[in-house]
Formats: sequence, C-alpha cells, structure tokens
Amino acid sequence: MVERTVEALGAALGGAEVRLEDPDGSGGTADTGGPHDVRLTVDRALGAAEQGLVDAAAALVRAALKADREAALADHLADLVDRTLLELDGMIGATVEERLVKVARDVGEVMDVKGWSVRILSEAEWSIVADENRRGRVPDSITAWRPFDPRTLELEEGSVVVRPGDGTPVADSLSRCGLTTLLGATGYDPDAVSWTVCMVGDDVSGDLGPGRTALGALVPAALGFPLPPRSGGLLRSAG
Repeated sequence: MVERTVEALGAALGGAEVRLEDPDGSGGTADTGGPHDVRLTVDRALGAAEQGLVDAAAALVRAALKADREAALADHLADLVDRTLLELDGMIGATVEERLVKVARDVGEVMDVKGWSVRILSEAEWSIVADENRRGRVPDSITAWRPFDPRTLELEEGSVVVRPGDGTPVADSLSRCGLTTLLGATGYDPDAVSWTVCMVGDDVSGDLGPGRTALGALVPAALGFPLPPRSGGLLRSAG
C-alpha cells in the first residue's frame, strides 16, 4: 500500500522523485505536524495543487503505516499470551509476586511502557512489592506511583484503561505527569489476597489500550495455580 501510493504520487507529479521520510523509524503517527511525523518529500518545487496532492498522499501513507503497526502489535500480543501462559505453568515453585513480575515485564516490553508496578493489598493498605521505570530515573518509586493507587481506579477485579481527559483523578494525574495511558489489572490469588499490576505509557509507548486484553488475561493466570501443559496432550493425540 505504502509503496504503491509513493509510486502513484511520483507518476502523478510527472515522474518526480518522491521520498518517504520516517525520522525515528516508527512509522510516525496518524496525525500531521508532529516532530517525528512521516512525510513525503519531492525533489522539486511544487505548486499549491501539487502540494495538496502530496499532503493527501501523505495522509494515506500515515494511515497505512498505522494499520500495519496495529496489526503487528496485535500479533505480538497474541504470541505473548500464548507463550506466557505456557511459561507460567512451568513456574511451579514460583511465588505469586514472581509470576506477576514476569507478566508485568513481558507485557511492558511488548508495549514499550514507561513503567510498571506490582502491588498487594495487605491490612487494608496497598503496598508496592516490585516496580520498574524503563525510561529515565525515578528517585522515589513510592512517590512516583502514589497517584495511581488501585483504590483510585475503583477496580476490584478485571482490567481498566485510563487516559488523560477521562475526567477522573487518575486521568488528571496522567496529564500532570505527561503520560499517555494507565493500564491496570487486578485479581485475587488462591488465598483471596488482592493484587494489582499497573503500567503507564509515555510519548514513546503511545496508547496502551491495545494491551488491555493481554494483561487482563495474564494477571488472573499468574494469580492462579499452575496448570498441566495446555496443548501437549492434544498435539500428541493428533500425531
């Protein structure tokens, strides 16, 4: 799609050389005017009508690149869930904390999150048992994560996505911190103890919404007992 659009634009401009510029190699954004936006440049001066044609083609290219990125991310997340479920079943002697940290790290890496935390509800207080800030330095992680206390999410079980502008205290905190999204999932372990995995996105990671299904599936799996191999028996019987 992208290559055909660039070629068609060059032909429409009388054989002009059209180049696709992607400053950070990310495919840019769907919006125009950003500092890392994808642009189409032409090797000669353009009239107003020709520039309008270039702008329209650039919008098509951005949309196509965005669709490609979203499809690739969906595939990565599906692979992540399949792989991590099997790996969790192999963590027979691991603690709940260790299993949740694995989930947070795995999802955080695929989504390229700004940071994540794992918390436990003990004696009516939420305590951070593990956290990671993947970009920059946070001198006091407790202070950094305090605005995103699970109680402010009004989440007892399941998952949630919060974005700036949602009109909640958490959304206001995201705006003040310059963050794009908060993604969280909460559940109970076999001892009925409540745990929460929370992660936040920045301009690098973008919107974390696509990761909600993956995190929402993996947190309960990490909180439960390991299971027998999920597909080994089926594959053997099929052979």
